[in-house]
Amino acid sequence: MFSKTLVPCTILLLHGVLVMSLTSCASRKAEMWMTTTDCSFLLSPVTPISPPASLSFEISVDPHTKYQRIMGFGASLTESSGYVISTLPQEDRTALLQALFDPEIGLGLNLLRQPMGSPDFALSMYTYDDLPEGEEDFPLSRFSIDRDRRFIIPYLKEALGVNPELLIMASPWSPPAWMKTGQSLIGIEGGRLREDCYEVYARYFVKFVQAYAEEGIPIYAVTPQNEILYAPPTYPGMLMSAEEQARFVSEALGPAFKAAGLGVKIFCYDHNWDGKDVVLEILRHPDALRYLSGVAWHHYGGAPSAMSEVHEHFPDLEMWVTEAGNGRWIGRGSFSATFREGMREAIEIFRNHASALILWNIALDQHNGPIVFENTANHGLVEIVVDSGSRKGRIREPYRSGWYVLGHFSRFVKRGSYRIESNTLAGSVGHVAFVTPSGEIVVVVHNPFFSTQRGVVRIGGSSVFLELPSGAAATIVVR
Repeated sequence: MFSKTLVPCTILLLHGVLVMSLTSCASRKAEMWMTTTDCSFLLSPVTPISPPASLSFEISVDPHTKYQRIMGFGASLTESSGYVISTLPQEDRTALLQALFDPEIGLGLNLLRQPMGSPDFALSMYTYDDLPEGEEDFPLSRFSIDRDRRFIIPYLKEALGVNPELLIMASPWSPPAWMKTGQSLIGIEGGRLREDCYEVYARYFVKFVQAYAEEGIPIYAVTPQNEILYAPPTYPGMLMSAEEQARFVSEALGPAFKAAGLGVKIFCYDHNWDGKDVVLEILRHPDALRYLSGVAWHHYGGAPSAMSEVHEHFPDLEMWVTEAGNGRWIGRGSFSATFREGMREAIEIFRNHASALILWNIALDQHNGPIVFENTANHGLVEIVVDSGSRKGRIREPYRSGWYVLGHFSRFVKRGSYRIESNTLAGSVGHVAFVTPSGEIVVVVHNPFFSTQRGVVRIGGSSVFLELPSGAAATIVVR
């Protein structure tokens, strides 16, 4: 039974909580959850320690100094994810979606980034208006989202039923091939968006948003193009310069949304931190900026500090990390290595003005697929082992490290929380702090060292003492 493998973690979180004592503050209580790299603790409640003879670290939290508002945490329900989820027995599928999205008994994920058409993680390449070579469809009379009805739309509806607060961002990997100069979905072959197709491509976005709305799936935001600085050789993609994106937003997409009466937000860029100068060029286009609500970032190049640099120039725009996959390129994909790196980076992401963190695939099979090319190093949040004969799947435990990285935030930092000031007074563990809408203080701490660290988190006149094994992370909630 699936409930024997997945639910104990959530039951443990809800019913096995051990209350920590706070020194100097009898009117408040603290609770703490920990994950260790040997998987002996997986978002498990832990007991406090007595004040140690010496401290490896000391963290001070100031709830009165606030930074960015938090929008949430999530992943992507790609066609590949939907397919492997479909191989599970019905009761297991239901339990998995509850564990992912339920804010009371699950991770409480409240964001999804959905590909518009196929990314690399799909059963085959497609868009919503594919035509035989040489044909065009400027009226978009053959536009259809039917491909999504099998493995994507049913699970989006179920996820929304579990968590009605779920917000969906959509991003295309490629326009239909006939809209591109190279007449191919594949990035390196397809060229760029044809100038005479700006207007029809904007209407393509409008039809997508409207078609999903008819299915009861509202689209909160879009990006004009995934990874605008990369033309992949084996899967859909498209290069788009800063000038091209600024023009597309200002001359086509923004006006099309406005004319259609759609309140969909537009986030620009959707690529790596090392392209900060491209972002600034887009944002300095005066006609584009008025249609933009934020910047979407990926983590595969550069450093999170790029978001802070852009924030300094454009403080009213939201910074979202919209793709942060992990896998075999990090310590050969071990739980220990990917968890360490995931926690280190997640903390830095929020310390650099991000309002949202979205990882990548929710679920993949034991071969890290399906995918439209032969080899992939990516991990999903969950690995589903699919039998090649029966096509029946089962979830492998423990879940991938990304599940627990997200969980240390998403279970406790609710939408509308704010990041607050936290400073290292001694030592150099990673940390970030938040205040929730209900006034709880949430502090996430990570030990990046290869030795146990013992320390204290000070919040006003209160002190919480904790011990973190090598690589471990803890979330402290003070109520």
